[in-house]
This record gives sequence, structure tokens and C-alpha cells, in this order.
Amino acid sequence: MDTTFIIGNGESRNIFPIQHLKNKGIIYGCNAIYRDYPELCDHIVAVNLPMYEELTDWHTKTNSKIKIHGPEDISQWNYVLPDDIKTKVPHGLKLYRIWRGGNYKKHNITTLDFSEARGTGCSAILLAAESGIKNIVILAFDIMGSKQWEFQARGEISRDQNNIYKNTNNYPSRLSMKAYLKYEWMYQMRQIIKKFPDTNFYFINRLEYIRMNPFLRWYFNLENIKVGIYADLKRWIENERNNINWLLL
Repeated sequence: MDTTFIIGNGESRNIFPIQHLKNKGIIYGCNAIYRDYPELCDHIVAVNLPMYEELTDWHTKTNSKIKIHGPEDISQWNYVLPDDIKTKVPHGLKLYRIWRGGNYKKHNITTLDFSEARGTGCSAILLAAESGIKNIVILAFDIMGSKQWEFQARGEISRDQNNIYKNTNNYPSRLSMKAYLKYEWMYQMRQIIKKFPDTNFYFINRLEYIRMNPFLRWYFNLENIKVGIYADLKRWIENERNNINWLLL
């Protein structure tokens, strides 16, 4: 097989029957996907320790043949490439590797370096890329809030929690996503895509989630990444790759 599917847990996943991916490529799932699809994935990744312990407990009790990956199994690469400059921001963006936020009036400022963060989704992408697979299809990485197209009309960016498993065991119960997460995920994806120029990456999502994300065009302006919708994923698994008209951002 020349393809890996990386399945995120964004709510856009509900509109595509992911069970149809079985035997169409190597499948990486994230965190609690086993709850709904205990036999779908070839690999499941969980870097949050409580979630990994839950996954390990299930894996042991069921004697599942799925390969699970925890915090200690993830590459030590820190998303930094040899020619990177820590403070450099690509054209079209206001921030990249470094994020600062908080209450400026109270001088309570937090600074985050995204190269130091480890999330399950991007760790799964990295594991697949390091395996040497030719094509990596990324789906249901919704990045922004669950109502992003509604908020965009008001000139805002939705932060409504966007995860199929929100408010369940080992998932946060907060209503809003952390403000910096979308930047962290996009930074790490772009750095992985840059690190593996001979690998083809395909980002699949709802059209609304793609069009209403004002950042994607700047993060995905690389030669080896294409963007499409779930109908394109259907064409892919039906062996109609040559009939896909990838989106222009």
C-alpha cells in the first residue's frame, strides 16, 4: 500500500463513513477512536498520559492487534528545521512558531514555543511520515471551532469546542478551544510537510471548514500538500485519484 490515512476526531468526521477506509491504506487513529471503531485502525496514537492509559487498558483487555503509540514512542524531533529562525514569520502570517497571549493590561503574558508542544494528531502525522509512506491523507483535522463558518460572518473566528469526544472521559469539558491551538497545529503540520518534501500530503475536510479558515493558504503554500473535500476522499478510495480536482486556496 502506498497510502496512509490519518483520522482526526474533529466533528467533520461525522459526515464521512470512515469504516470505508479499511483495507484502502494504513490507518492511524487518534486517542478515543477505538471507542467507536475498535477494529478500524492499524495504529492508534495518544500522547496525553491519561488517554494513553485508557487506551492501553483497552488494548490489554481485548488483546487487540492494533499497534498503539504513547508519549515515549514519538520522535524526538522538535519540528525545527536546520535553516529555521525562531522569530521568522512566513509571508501572510502574523505569528508562526512563537505565540504570546494573556492580559496585557495586567502584564500577565504567556509565551509559547510550538516546537516544544506534543499533540496526538500531529504526532500521528509525523509517525506516518517517518515510516516512508508515499501518500499521507489527513482527514477530520478541523483546526478551528465547530461553528467557524457562522462566526466568520461576524468577523470572528469560532472557538467552540470541536471534537467528537468532547465532554467525555479524558477529554476537556471546556466550552472553548484554547486560543493558541489552531496555530500550534498548523505550525507543526507545515513543518512536517517541509521536512518530508518527497512525501505527498493531502488535507481533507468540509468545504466550509476550508474556505472559512483564513490561515490555510499561508500554511499550505508548499509543493507537496493538496487540499480537498470528503467527496475527493471518496474518489480516492474508489481508485479515481486522477479525477480529483484539488482546491485552490
